Amino acid sequence: MKYGLNLFGYTVDCDLTFPNGKMHMEIAEEDQASLRAYLLRVLVKYGREPRQKDSLDNLIRDAIEIEKGMSGHLSEPRIKLPYEFQPDIKEKLIEAAELQEMSATQLLIRLIERKHQSVFGEEG
Repeated sequence: MKYGLNLFGYTVDCDLTFPNGKMHMEIAEEDQASLRAYLLRVLVKYGREPRQKDSLDNLIRDAIEIEKGMSGHLSEPRIKLPYEFQPDIKEKLIEAAELQEMSATQLLIRLIERKHQSVFGEEG
């Protein structure tokens, strides 16, 4: 079963299965790398100094620890783009976002993250 999992303001797609009655969650390696790169950047804003060699497991543990100490959840910064899209491009963006059950801003962030990864490498 496909599911959009929101971890600390960053949405990743996962696949839930239930072999032998136990829940198993699988996240694509590309999405794990994007989440890892995101946490490396965002944890600094919450007083942590993650290292490039930190595992995704350690980064998520740090994020959960920070989140527990806060009154709210870690969140992705809201971005207001400094330019307007052409109406037909904006419609395509909104349509693509709706098909993936996310906001247009989340879709843009995901696309930018993936392009950044492809240009600068896995760790960005």
